[in-house]
Amino acid sequence: MALSFSLPNYTSILIKGVDSEKLLQGQVSCDLAQNKDYFDGLFCDEKGYVITNAVILKENFFRIIVKKNVSKFLIDELQKFAKFFDCEISEEKQNIYGVQDNNVFKKCLGKNHFQLTSLDWDIETMKNFCFDIDEQSSNKFRVNEIGYKFEDYISYDKGCYRGQEIIARLTYLGKKVKKAVVFDSALEFISDSSGKKIGKKIFELGSEEINLSQFFVEENDYYHDGKIIIPTSSQWELNQDQ
Repeated sequence: MALSFSLPNYTSILIKGVDSEKLLQGQVSCDLAQNKDYFDGLFCDEKGYVITNAVILKENFFRIIVKKNVSKFLIDELQKFAKFFDCEISEEKQNIYGVQDNNVFKKCLGKNHFQLTSLDWDIETMKNFCFDIDEQSSNKFRVNEIGYKFEDYISYDKGCYRGQEIIARLTYLGKKVKKAVVFDSALEFISDSSGKKIGKKIFELGSEEINLSQFFVEENDYYHDGKIIIPTSSQWELNQDQ
């Protein structure tokens, strides 16, 4: 059964004008020339650090859905290049909600009967390695560190875009020695059996209800303060490519 989530902490950025697609094609990792109206993509800087992930809706114009607290970062980045194109950028308030169906996550416009909250959405997306970027994590990590499945966000057939060279290197480096792992505790670090700290902390989600910590780390037995800890989600166990 599909679940619906209220997402009041998301916003909509509009790109309008004859050059809208040209502008976005040089900025986002997905191929907006494809014959569809819903895209998952990444906006990165030249060094391959992810500014934010985004849903892009293709209509007579383009609508970008991101978390509110990262929207200014993205608008500022797009404005740097928009002056070279015949298009306009603006932010528009919209009713936005999320749908989870068989571990596929989509964002939609409009009103709905919401079963769950935005916190529930964050929990489910983190456990499924598609956690949405916010201001705390913007421009800090590359796509492989975040744990996104490359094929869900990246086109290898389109032309150049910001961060493409770095993403291509990450794709073709060969064997992946680190992957994303999530623990159901607030952890500042994890270690191996000898007590040596391992991995890189990426995300943390904390509330009165739950604490989650995501690390980018080698396949291993994981410890914290000398006690073995078991991930609640692990890309090593899922045997994913990313």
